Amino acid sequence: MYSVMLVDDEKLILEGLENIIDWGKLGLKITSTSLNGYDALEKFKEEPVDIVITDINMPRMTGLELIKEIRSFNSTTRFIILTGYDEFRYAQEAIKYGIESYILKPIDEEALELDLTNIIKQFNQIKKEKNKILSINSDLIDYIGGNIGEDYIYYIKDSLSIDIEDSKYTVANISVLGQDVDEENLGVDEMYEIVRKNSASKYEVIHKYSNQVILINSWDLATSREEIINYYECMKEAFIEAFGPGNKEVFITIGDTVEHIEELRDSYETVRRLKKYILTEGPNKCISSENLKNHNEKIRDFKEEIANINRLIIEKDIKELEEYIYKILDDEDLTPKNIYDFSIKVIILVNDISNDLQFTRKYGRDSLSNTIIELSNESSRESIKLFIMREVEELIDNMCEQTIKYSPVVQQVINIIDEKYYEDLSLKTLAHKYNINSSYLGQIFSKETGTSFSEYLNKTRNMKAKELILNTNMRINDISSKVGYTGTSYFYRKFKKYYGVSPSTLREMKNY
Repeated sequence: MYSVMLVDDEKLILEGLENIIDWGKLGLKITSTSLNGYDALEKFKEEPVDIVITDINMPRMTGLELIKEIRSFNSTTRFIILTGYDEFRYAQEAIKYGIESYILKPIDEEALELDLTNIIKQFNQIKKEKNKILSINSDLIDYIGGNIGEDYIYYIKDSLSIDIEDSKYTVANISVLGQDVDEENLGVDEMYEIVRKNSASKYEVIHKYSNQVILINSWDLATSREEIINYYECMKEAFIEAFGPGNKEVFITIGDTVEHIEELRDSYETVRRLKKYILTEGPNKCISSENLKNHNEKIRDFKEEIANINRLIIEKDIKELEEYIYKILDDEDLTPKNIYDFSIKVIILVNDISNDLQFTRKYGRDSLSNTIIELSNESSRESIKLFIMREVEELIDNMCEQTIKYSPVVQQVINIIDEKYYEDLSLKTLAHKYNINSSYLGQIFSKETGTSFSEYLNKTRNMKAKELILNTNMRINDISSKVGYTGTSYFYRKFKKYYGVSPSTLREMKNY
C-alpha cells in the first residue's frame, strides 16, 4: 500500500479529499494531512510519503515552494497539485519540478482517481523493474564470485547492459567510508545515479553491501588501460564532489582488464584482494595492480610482540598495552597482510587466555571465527586499534572480577539451552521439569544472566547458525530449521538484529 499526504489551507477541501476517493480500494493510505506547506514539509521529513496532493496558494509556504523543498532531498515522491483557473500559470511553473498532473477546482473525482491510478501503475512498474534488477544482481555476484557456472552469463545476456562479445572488461568496487554510513543515510540509489552520470562505457552496477557497490564495465577493444584507469579516477572525483568535502570518503579498487567475459571472476578476485589496501593507502584513492607493483610483501611472525602483549595482559597493564599495540600498528612499513596477521594473533591470544581461565565470553563474541569476521570488516588502522583494545580490555576486566556463580537451577537451564537449543524449549516446560514456578524461574534467570530466557535462547541459536554459515555449505533455510527456528523470515530478522547483516550477506562476506 502506498502512502499519501493531503495539503490544503481549506479544512473543508481536506475533508472532501479524504471522502471522495475510496483510497483503500486503490491500494493507497492517507498517512498525514496539513493546512499549510511549512507544516507539510516538517511532517514529510518525519515520515516521507509516496504521493503528495497539494494546493498551490497557501500561507507560510506555497505548494510550489513545498514541492521544490521536497524535491531537493527526495526524487521518488509523486505530486498532484490542486489549482483554480486563475492559478493555471503557477501550475505550468510546477511542471519543471516534476509534478504528475494538476487538478482544477472544483475537484473532479474521476480525473483525480485516474491520475492516482496512473501513478500507482508507475510505482508498480518501477518495483517490478527493481525486483528484476535485484535478481540479476544477485546472480551476477554469484557469477563473478565463481558460484555459478561460466555459461550462465550467456543465459542472461539480453538482460545485461554490458556487451558480452567483442569487448574487454573490468570489475571495480566502490566503497563509501565515513561515520554513520548505512544503507538509509548513504542512499544506494544515490550511488547508482553518480555512476550513471559519469559513465561513458556500458556498465552494470551491483549493490552488494550497504556502503558499497560493484561496478562491471565493458570496453571497446581499442580502449587502453590508461583510459580505463582515468575513468575510475574521474568516478572517484565525482563521488567526492557528490558527498561534499570532509563528509564521506571513497575508496575504489580496480580489477585487471580481461579480454573474455568468462574472466570477469579473475578481475573480481583482484578487486577483493586490493580492498584491504585501504589500511595502508588511505581513503579517496583508486587502487589497481599497477599501484602495487613495487610493494614487497614482508613476512612478519610477530612472536616477540605477542609474547610482550601476553606479559602485559598478565600484568593487567591496560595503559602500556594500548601504547604498545598502537605503536606496532602505526608502523608505516606494515602491509595490509601484516596488519591483519598481527591483529588476528592478538585475538587468538585473547581467546586462548579466556579459555585457559575458563571465562564465558559475551554471546556474539564468544566464537573465535565470529570475532575474526568482525575484525575483517574494519577498514582503517584506527578502527582496528579500537577493536583489539576492546577485546583486550574485556579480557582484563574479567580477570579483575570474580567469576560469576550461577544458582544450580539457572546453570541447569543454561546447560540445556547450550545442548538442546534446536528443540522447542520454553520456560514453562523447563519450570515443570525442575518443579519451580515459571515466572520465578524467568525472574532469577534474568537476574543472574543479565538477559531473558528467550533472548538467551535466540542468541544461542543465532551463534550456532553463524558458525554453520561460516563453516559449512548448508542452505540458509536448512540452517534455520537445524538451529530450531520454524520460520525462515523470523530467523532472518533475529539474525540481522544480533549481527547487523543477513545470513546470506554473511556467507558472501566470509569469502572476502
